[in-house]
Amino acid sequence: MNDRSDSASIVDGRMTLPGVAGVFVQNAARPLAFTADGLAAVSGHEWRDGVLHDAARIEGHARPEGATLARIGQEGPAQDLSLTIRSFPGESAPLLRLSLPAGAQGDLDARLAAELFLPQPLFTALRQDLAEGRAGSLSLTATTNLWLREGSTDDEPPVFHLAPEADGRPPQAHGRVQSISWRPLEPAADPAFLAAGQPDQDEEPEDPVAEQLRRINWSLKQVLIILVFLMLIIALK
Repeated sequence: MNDRSDSASIVDGRMTLPGVAGVFVQNAARPLAFTADGLAAVSGHEWRDGVLHDAARIEGHARPEGATLARIGQEGPAQDLSLTIRSFPGESAPLLRLSLPAGAQGDLDARLAAELFLPQPLFTALRQDLAEGRAGSLSLTATTNLWLREGSTDDEPPVFHLAPEADGRPPQAHGRVQSISWRPLEPAADPAFLAAGQPDQDEEPEDPVAEQLRRINWSLKQVLIILVFLMLIIALK
């Protein structure tokens, strides 16, 4: 399929492309949600312009939640995104970047990459919770500059579209994170623990009459022991 980026027309925030039915708009009031798991901390450094920089990051996998990602006029990319979480100085709102590799417009199996940029304090807190087992999965919502087909309603799952590749640059989208949270993974149920809580099917239910007889028998034994002890004391006198 040919690149239609040179013929895309955007007028008053409405985008049309020749050969593609419908009009596409951006809607900041309709956020995109993601869930992520498989989080793993990665330590490292990199050199840029002869200067050593910290390249610590968190990697994982993310998927859109209750929505679908697509490419205008083409099949959508794989919905399993590679996720990289990085830090930046300051305490500004977290940012999200979505991108396809250059030249991947026609690749049906192209994997979309998601990069999440967190302010340093938030990144440090996430990394610490990850190390201590309190961050097994992550959820976030963000407003993006992805495109929605005009006329789509809130009653149907939204389909967010990447704009076509333009000027040889890979398709990209940006967003501002509205909310982010993480939680530990739920521990798998221990079969031994579950079995301990279940009654033994082979064990016969206890007879209450037999239990009462055992108690009476035990009491009589105690009385006999006391009588023998008293008789022993009398015999010794």
